[in-house]
Amino acid sequence: MRRDLCAVIPAYQCEATIGAVVEGTRRHLADVWVIDDGSSDSTGEEALRAGARLERLEPNAGKGSALRHGLACALRDKPAAVLLLDGDGQHDPADVPGFLEAWDRGAGDLIMGNRWGNLAVIPGARYWTNYIGSRILSWMTGRELVDSQSGYRLLSRGLIERLHLRSRRYAIETEMLIKAAQVGARFAYVPVRTIYGEQGSHFRPVPDTFQIACAAIYYKVFDDVGRPEGGGAS
Repeated sequence: MRRDLCAVIPAYQCEATIGAVVEGTRRHLADVWVIDDGSSDSTGEEALRAGARLERLEPNAGKGSALRHGLACALRDKPAAVLLLDGDGQHDPADVPGFLEAWDRGAGDLIMGNRWGNLAVIPGARYWTNYIGSRILSWMTGRELVDSQSGYRLLSRGLIERLHLRSRRYAIETEMLIKAAQVGARFAYVPVRTIYGEQGSHFRPVPDTFQIACAAIYYKVFDDVGRPEGGGAS
């Protein structure tokens, strides 16, 4: 069990899955933060029962806000890197060793999970929004991005500290990519399982993708990655 890295898991209405996600992650990383984003169910209690360090946001603030809060908590202990994964069961903790192996061999500052090894199980709307978004973001960042909407990621502490993230909702993952490219971060991918469970994601393909596209333009054109204060997009 590693103690030089930690995990941050944003969670909303995940009482059925969060316990298994935390337990699976803690097989590899001793320190796991769960940010309960205003859940009305027992997400927080299940996370604590599984051994997580818990923070609660009230009311629901959005995935970006939860991730930012979790990263701030995690960085207090100065880990070498922070693993990000979701609490809804769509990121399999059994894939954590792949991230750790890539980190240990110095593959990149931002290591992303690539779910495109099994396209047959990806819902059509999610496939096309991801494909189109990845092509656009590849052009915007100058990097070849395969699975730009994957939230399963490992970031070095140094990179996190340079990004000055502002997003409150799903655009945070796009913001990370744009700003990481701006500061010259090294990108890498590891294969991860493709899971779309019965509970499903809270992501809404059309409206949330539109919001992400607008945010991408904002962060590319208007937001100075080196400026830690100021406004922000959703």
